[in-house]
Amino acid sequence: MRILITGHRGYIGTVMAPLLANAGHEVAGLDSDLFEQCTFGDSPREFPSIRKDLRDVEVADLKGFEAVIHLAGLSNDPLGNLNPNLTYDINHHASVRLARVAKEAGVKRYLFSSSCSTYGAAGDKILDETAEFNPVTPYGRSKVLVEQDVAQLASRNSARCFCATPQHTEFSTAAI
Repeated sequence: MRILITGHRGYIGTVMAPLLANAGHEVAGLDSDLFEQCTFGDSPREFPSIRKDLRDVEVADLKGFEAVIHLAGLSNDPLGNLNPNLTYDINHHASVRLARVAKEAGVKRYLFSSSCSTYGAAGDKILDETAEFNPVTPYGRSKVLVEQDVAQLASRNSARCFCATPQHTEFSTAAI
């Protein structure tokens, strides 16, 4: 399968891309390289790459891919608190736009990587993926909004959609 991983140079993408490639998939990446100088240890494995801001992705960038695994975004709660508007612009609006553009490009599968920040602060309580959403930061709220908005793109006749939390697993067999 030909897969595009957004954020393939991030902390999850640098692990996921080689795993998928080693499993026989054709992997390419899309990353703005915002944190280009922030790697420790050995350099990550190289893959064909599109260096582009998530907000600037076009249909042509996604043509020919069978799946998009969306990992890119401004990561973590402190960074989201630093500039909430930028967090919503990139993590929410650009992520939903990416799903729409992927659908328009004919991408058959779209996987959005969410976050435990959607569940908020639990104190001493142990939460699992069946807990209710209770985000307390712009980062967490942006992830909830993406899940809700991308789920609305589901249709029976085009690409398959999966949002990576149990609240939306019913869309794992739906189409976008």
